[in-house]
Amino acid sequence: MKVVILGSGSFAGQTIFSKFLERGYKVIGINRSSPKDIHFWPWVKNFIRKENWFEYNLLDDSDKIINVIKKFKPEVIIDLMGQGMVAPSWKDPELWYQTNISSKSKIIQSFLNLDSLSKYIRASTPEVYGSSASLIKESSFFNPSTPYAVSHSAIDMHLRCLGKQYQFPYLIGRFANFYGQGQQLYRVIPKLFLSCLTKKNFTLDGGGKSTRYFIHSNDILSAFDKLIDSEYVCSEFNFSGNEEVSISELVDMICKITNTNRDEIVHNGPDRPGKDAHYRLDCSKSLELLQWSPDISLIESLSAVKSVVSVIVAITSVSDAY
Repeated sequence: MKVVILGSGSFAGQTIFSKFLERGYKVIGINRSSPKDIHFWPWVKNFIRKENWFEYNLLDDSDKIINVIKKFKPEVIIDLMGQGMVAPSWKDPELWYQTNISSKSKIIQSFLNLDSLSKYIRASTPEVYGSSASLIKESSFFNPSTPYAVSHSAIDMHLRCLGKQYQFPYLIGRFANFYGQGQQLYRVIPKLFLSCLTKKNFTLDGGGKSTRYFIHSNDILSAFDKLIDSEYVCSEFNFSGNEEVSISELVDMICKITNTNRDEIVHNGPDRPGKDAHYRLDCSKSLELLQWSPDISLIESLSAVKSVVSVIVAITSVSDAY
């Protein structure tokens, strides 16, 4: 199978990229930055070659991305590329819209004439729905609360239009918060471990009252496997772990694992603008049609994340780690 992974340097992207290469698939990754070192991604030493990793930026290099993909002639495109941070999108919404809507729609348009393509699979976010105390189905109305979420809502709706008008073979997966070994240190779980291990302050936005579900990298991989193998196109699926925790409860869990006094590192701060209180994805469609359900428990897998962060702390200065 020939696969292009857009955003191959993202946390989920590198997970899929490395596993697909391990299986013997023909894979190229396109990412704006170089691969991380072996302390983050142990697989790098075996699999990164010039012919399967291209450093292109979606905003500046869209024509180059299109040319690489046309030459490769993939059967599947997995798209995790774009501006991914939520809070900074308020400071420069134009960048989020140019990247996640304008540049993204340009490269997707080029896929309409890609005869080899059987599926384009996009990783989206539950933030398109806004905060919801009830279960969110794939058919729920969009109600974005941030420029980041607006940009994702727009490109999701664009894909729906392409599906209706041109039978473009898109699939959208909306995922709970990612986590696992090798995740970027600014994300909440590794950042909490880093704070506990280095005794650096951790600012808890809004007192940590918001709740989240998390999904492990192994379950992300299995979700994409199910989407690729399925008979479905022009459809959307939710994927989530089973354990809902407040961010404050997550702090307590990680402090317990690291034997850290919460009061030594945690400081309450204001909530970020537009932050949603809950995302509760109804994954019954994924279970019924894809036979997918999560295998990895949050509480049982956090220690493995701690081990990776501990190694990074041991070899990196604290200032560089942050």
